[in-house]
Amino acid sequence: MVTYAEMGADPPTQIWQALRALRSQKPGAASKGDRLATFDAALEQAEQLFMAAVQAGTATQPILLFYGLSQMGRAIAAASPRLSNKEYSLTGHGISDGGQLQGAAEQGLAQLMICGEKRGAFPGVARALDASPISKAVPLGDLWDLLPYAERFPLPHRGNLKRLDLVPASPYGGGFEGDERVELQLLPPDLQMSVEDPNVVPGEIVDKEWQLLRDFLENYPTLKGWQTPGNIQRVPYGHGMSNSHGRWLSLSLSFARPADGVEPASIPDRAPAYHGAQYVYPSLDDGGQPAHPFMLWWAVLYPLSRLARYYPNVWMKLTSISNNPHAAPIEFILREAIRAVPELALRALKRLS
Repeated sequence: MVTYAEMGADPPTQIWQALRALRSQKPGAASKGDRLATFDAALEQAEQLFMAAVQAGTATQPILLFYGLSQMGRAIAAASPRLSNKEYSLTGHGISDGGQLQGAAEQGLAQLMICGEKRGAFPGVARALDASPISKAVPLGDLWDLLPYAERFPLPHRGNLKRLDLVPASPYGGGFEGDERVELQLLPPDLQMSVEDPNVVPGEIVDKEWQLLRDFLENYPTLKGWQTPGNIQRVPYGHGMSNSHGRWLSLSLSFARPADGVEPASIPDRAPAYHGAQYVYPSLDDGGQPAHPFMLWWAVLYPLSRLARYYPNVWMKLTSISNNPHAAPIEFILREAIRAVPELALRALKRLS
């Protein structure tokens, strides 16, 4: 099953050619000197690591993919004007997995606790992207579930965090005149009671639901300042995707324009693109910054690479397709990483330039 968004996504060969082209365009702060040299070398190493991962099997794929992603992160840091000449040169991983990898085959991957550290590559690149550095420990299952399409082959014991689908609203659809508008679809667990209540008239939103909705969206920083004219509908959840509740809330959000001279937040600012679709991500700590899909991939691939490298016996158990329910989700997520991570790096680098 392929979604309309995926059909509109650029093929990997085109993504890599675009990344190669950036190396002569010197995006952002990577215009000269050591920053340019770091940018160029990091992208070359990233490409070679990803090309090797395409040919490898699951026994070694996560190692190659993680270090390829890490090198893309170094290129992003070198190009980012958010990082000074003293900050862009990254050392150390800057992320931890709680030290429970040896028991992952019995306890499950979803229970591993992932946390960004104060120093190192992970928080550095998060700062370059203005993204959550995950400064509080979050279960791997929650981070995994935030990745688009991960629900096709979910981990055992799935997470609770939700990404939200966002599409630009039609300019002819009404709303607040002169305001930016987006359409948002969601089915947060906290709203299940009112969504499923047979006494609620379709399209009618009760007071309790409004409060639940406000509380829920509070954790999505890029939606700050949202308003709605009230045209919220309950719509079937479809397009071949599975959901046990079968219904979504679809609502039109409007954002008042800022004061004169201030540029309004763009759709990519509110919802990074991913295979041609756009998603809104929650905050993962108290810093008030949203999760970013590139950093989510970093947080997911890091423990997988460590399992494959340092605990190969545990990794082989987890990837046994005949004996372990983790194997199919792992195979899918590694194949998706090959396609998604270079695309996200390219989009991030283009925005930096």
